[in-house]
Amino acid sequence: MLRSYAVRAGVLAGQQLRGLAPGGKRPGKDKGPRKTGELSSTHATGCGLMKGQGDPPIKPDSEYPPWLWGLLIPEPTGKDLAGQYEGLGLSIKHLHRLWRLKNKERIKEANFLKAK
Repeated sequence: MLRSYAVRAGVLAGQQLRGLAPGGKRPGKDKGPRKTGELSSTHATGCGLMKGQGDPPIKPDSEYPPWLWGLLIPEPTGKDLAGQYEGLGLSIKHLHRLWRLKNKERIKEANFLKAK
């Protein structure tokens, strides 16, 4: 029994089995993000999540929870954590971060040496 997908190329000699993929548009110069409108000092422009609702108003700093301002504090770097580890010791959270950063460095170095 001969199936259509089992036909040899010699049987279809001279026939094109596959063509090239159709050409797409060539990517032009990146123009950056689209501008959605004017920025406002009273509303958080572009932060409206629900369809049909406007942008939420910006509240005074006293109306936001205190944990929100902690997000602005940058995390310590690997060198900072290593210095603190040798001197004073670290909290569990910072110790976990230090070992994750060291592990990333070790993996990157091993991959770099493998690539040579």
